[in-house]
Amino acid sequence: MTQKDYLLEQMTWPEALEAFRRTSVVVLPIGSTEQHGPHMPVGTDFLVAENLARRVGARANVIVTPTITIGFAKYHTTFPGTLSVSEETLTQALIEICDDLTKYGMTHLLVVNGHGGNMRSLNRCGAVLRARCVPMAVACWWEMTQVVNPEWLAVGHGDYIEASAILAVDESLPNMAIARIPDNKNLSDTIALDTPHRAQFKGGALTVNLVTNDITDTGDMLEYGLTVAKDYSIPPTAASKERGEAILEGLANYLAEFVEEFRKVGLPPLDKMGPLAK
Repeated sequence: MTQKDYLLEQMTWPEALEAFRRTSVVVLPIGSTEQHGPHMPVGTDFLVAENLARRVGARANVIVTPTITIGFAKYHTTFPGTLSVSEETLTQALIEICDDLTKYGMTHLLVVNGHGGNMRSLNRCGAVLRARCVPMAVACWWEMTQVVNPEWLAVGHGDYIEASAILAVDESLPNMAIARIPDNKNLSDTIALDTPHRAQFKGGALTVNLVTNDITDTGDMLEYGLTVAKDYSIPPTAASKERGEAILEGLANYLAEFVEEFRKVGLPPLDKMGPLAK
């Protein structure tokens, strides 16, 4: 199989017509253009999502769309290089893209997501697709690295997991010579920050709506509670191209297996369900 067999961007329209006749499963990579600390490129999120989605496409014989490279990342825009759209804009763009994909014959959608800030828009798009009986699944790759190795758990923004993945994509991009374990700032003596969106106080977790500079001056940060990580002392310099390649290959195999099972899923119309069904 060549890239032209599964990458929509490389197809002519007659080839796209034939591709949608061959398969109704679509993989859509989405990420963000945002700061990732002083050592990582601003394209990290979409570059990794794109690379992983293409590996899945090659294995699962499905259609892979062009990558959505700009997501919702307003809370990062105090750092130069970050680009963002609003959640409303991103939601509408996703729905309109899916309008076309369903018109061409898409019946199942797998989103390979590289950025947590996209999730509210993705969930809203998924609800629209559910009303159309089109199931959508979202794979946030950094939450799934334990599929490849139970010890490989993300610990933060620009951490050794992300750095390994970007080294596998293009080892010339990160500046690992200046990578370090970041220091998180707290809101007060007794209010700690897990992320710009989650605070800890006396054993309880609270949602907050802050910007990245409220927790870090350098952009990189530890994100406590992001996964079930046991060790937050692993430095970004523990990253390697070999580990990144193992992560991407392992996840691609896992998601290709998921696609084979996912394509069997059929959803009934909403008006045929529940006590008010006609």
